[in-house]
Amino acid sequence: MKPIIVLFLGALLCACAPQGVDHGWKFAEEVSVPLYQETEVTVAVVPDPVMEYDGMCEQLRTASREQGVEELLHKYVTQATLLRPSEGNGSDGGLKGDHETEAVVSSREPRCDPWLDGVTGMVLQRTVFFSTLVPERRLGGVIDALQEDQTMGGMLSRAYVSLWGPAQGQEPIPVLIVQRSSGLEQGMAQVIGAGLITQITDTTSQMRILESTREIFPGDLFFQLQVRAEVLPMEGDLLPLGPEMEE
Repeated sequence: MKPIIVLFLGALLCACAPQGVDHGWKFAEEVSVPLYQETEVTVAVVPDPVMEYDGMCEQLRTASREQGVEELLHKYVTQATLLRPSEGNGSDGGLKGDHETEAVVSSREPRCDPWLDGVTGMVLQRTVFFSTLVPERRLGGVIDALQEDQTMGGMLSRAYVSLWGPAQGQEPIPVLIVQRSSGLEQGMAQVIGAGLITQITDTTSQMRILESTREIFPGDLFFQLQVRAEVLPMEGDLLPLGPEMEE
């Protein structure tokens, strides 16, 4: 009787846990074609009189990153980007080794270059964001289940997901959600949504869906978006700030 109980419990646990399967997706053997987008953002924050320079820089970086990443994701979604998922050969799509920009998703951060608007009193910073989408298995993953027992999801839904390779940085990680369609060439997929991986664990991870042009279902794939940032000088009648301003 004891072995029967053990087998039953094991089967029950397997049925309840999200499973990271590819749901019949076929990945091409050829090298994937990287896709690129870029966007420029200018953010303005109200300076805190008691905030130190490093704190102000972190506030500007966070605001710039959130706006820049969302704009990049939105571009891929609105263009209904077509791609061919592949097994891949480990290429990075040209992100590594580019010393002119720095990866937002890495421990390195773009330099801080705040400027003060003497009229409004706001502190501004201008940043250009570059992105590369490499639709390879190692950068992909699958939506295992939607939270709250939903059968389909969309904007602001949350999902349990599995990553097939290492996370490209720390949370939140930008991703693009893709689906197959009967109208597409075999092996092709279309970007139909975007989200952020907000939590990663050894067993399952969680995604917050930011936007979608179709219903999103368990079994849909996603690919991590690699992003870089470069701070640009401001233009106009502004006063540059620096660490020495603290003194």
